[in-house]
Parts: sequence; structure tokens; C-alpha cells
Amino acid sequence: MEEKLLEIKYSMTLDEISKGFMCFWKKYQLKRTVVFTAVYVIALVLGADIIIRDMSNFYGYVIVGLALGMIFYSWYKPFQIRRKMLDTLSSLAEETYITEIYPSELRVITCILDESDETAAEDAETVQETADGTADNSENGEEAPSENSEVSVYRFGTDLIDAKEEEEMFLLFVNKRLIYIYPKRCLSDTEQDKLREILKDKAVL
Repeated sequence: MEEKLLEIKYSMTLDEISKGFMCFWKKYQLKRTVVFTAVYVIALVLGADIIIRDMSNFYGYVIVGLALGMIFYSWYKPFQIRRKMLDTLSSLAEETYITEIYPSELRVITCILDESDETAAEDAETVQETADGTADNSENGEEAPSENSEVSVYRFGTDLIDAKEEEEMFLLFVNKRLIYIYPKRCLSDTEQDKLREILKDKAVL
């Protein structure tokens, strides 16, 4: 087993998720949206020219209407996706995350907590405090993911991993499809420095 370089535990607010999503969109979708908007603008101009030449030409109005609709939809779509995503996340159980970084890979563990989990955790802590000489169930002092945890593994050099540092957070982009948000409020100065060092060493920051 490789030596663990860094382990960080964190959670995200809806505002942080919203900001992270917009950063993701600007990085991977904004350029494409601008290109398509330019195409739609050309179509808009052509449609307007048809109408100017012949105001009775039905096709000119169709082209103008479609061009305006596509321009609006192209710029409105990311905000619609963001709103739906935040509405969905706000109705789900609270989640905390653990990211473990190794020399060749990183593991993201999603821990889903509900009231029964919290009660069970409190009961387990009470038992551990009162039990005298009870052995730890974890091996080598590391806890295994619980049944309510999901583990995602990404390998440096195999998966396309990119990163960006913002004022309030670190952002990790995976395969241009996934985004992981590391709020700086959840990281100590030492953890921030170590994470920055690792990402630069992997040439992703």
C-alpha cells in the first residue's frame, strides 16, 4: 500500500457548490457557448436581412425567432442546471467527504449522514469511552468506510485531472465531467500548503 500523502475531511455549503459549478462551467463550457452564440448571431443577421428585403417572407421570421431562442437558451441553460442541482442537494441528507491522496491516485470518500447515523455514532463513542480494554476494530488505526459511504478512485496519469485555486476554495476537475470542491475554511494552513504542493508536483495546478 502506498504511503498516504494527505488526508482532508470537509463539507460544502450550497453557496460553495454554486460557485464551484460556475467555475467548472466557465472552464469547460463558456468557450463553446460563445462559439455557438456567434453562429446564432450570424443566423439572426441573415434572418433580419431576409425580413428587410421582404417583410412578407415567413422564413425570415422563423430564422430570427429560432436564433433568438437558441441564444437565450445557451446562456440560460447553465443557470437552470445550477438551480435544479441546488434544489436537489438541499433536499438530501447531509454529506461529508474525505479525500485521501497517494503518489499514484486519490480516493474520494462520500459519507452520507442521517439522524440514525448520528445517533449510532454517538452511541458508539459512548461505548468506546466506557469500555475498558476493548480492542479497536480498525486495522492499523484506519477506519474502513461505512455502509453509507461511497468511494471514488482516480489515478494520476490515467484520468484527466486538473485543478484551480480560488480565494475561498480549491477545485479539482476530473475527466471534464466531475468537480470536487475543497473549501479553505475546512482546511488548516498546513493542509492548504500541502495540497497546493501536491497539485503542483502532479502538474495539475
